[in-house]
Amino acid sequence: MSLARRRKTLATLAGILLLAAAGCAAKQEPRTTARDKTAKGAGIGAAAGAVLGAVIGEGEADEILAGAAIGAGLGAGVGAYMDRQEEKLARIPGTSVERVAADMLLVHFESDVLFAVDSAALSGGSQAALDQASGVFLEYPKTAIVVQGHTDSTGSETHNEELSQRRALMVQSYLIGRGVGAERITAIGYGEGQPVASNDSEDGRRVNRRVDLLLKAKVR
Repeated sequence: MSLARRRKTLATLAGILLLAAAGCAAKQEPRTTARDKTAKGAGIGAAAGAVLGAVIGEGEADEILAGAAIGAGLGAGVGAYMDRQEEKLARIPGTSVERVAADMLLVHFESDVLFAVDSAALSGGSQAALDQASGVFLEYPKTAIVVQGHTDSTGSETHNEELSQRRALMVQSYLIGRGVGAERITAIGYGEGQPVASNDSEDGRRVNRRVDLLLKAKVR
């Protein structure tokens, strides 16, 4: 096959793959029930990043669910169980919630709701949001919680990873202090590695400075 023909074939295949990816994204876009849609401007990039974050954290959630502490699984009732949590969590100001699977939710807190810039100390206003979230988690105990800390790309990768870990641990500690079982929660800092928007603008960096909570239910 000639070089020109190869290039033409590759271009055609690339076009087909892009169309297929677009079709899949349209069909599989997570359902959002956010009362406070602060992350809406991130668009498709935010949805893709959120789903990627959920997939990354799912292994840790499965490790928690493998233990006996959460008790028997939900079976066929998992959908309704997660629906009720989603509705209540979405009412918390400063949050948005995505349903990324039948048994998984991703709860998003903007970082400036929880932390000052470059700080891992919880802000005064954050306590009300986390108190409300804790109440929901206590009401629905059959979910594992993976706290995911994220930063923008400002600063070094080492600093960002350390900052994101400290923020995730701070949220984990706060939830435990409000009565949520420590055996249900783990914390991971992803640094700048999972952006949901471009770091080339202040708006994008603000969206990337965030803490997400991945919730996965015990099905069986």
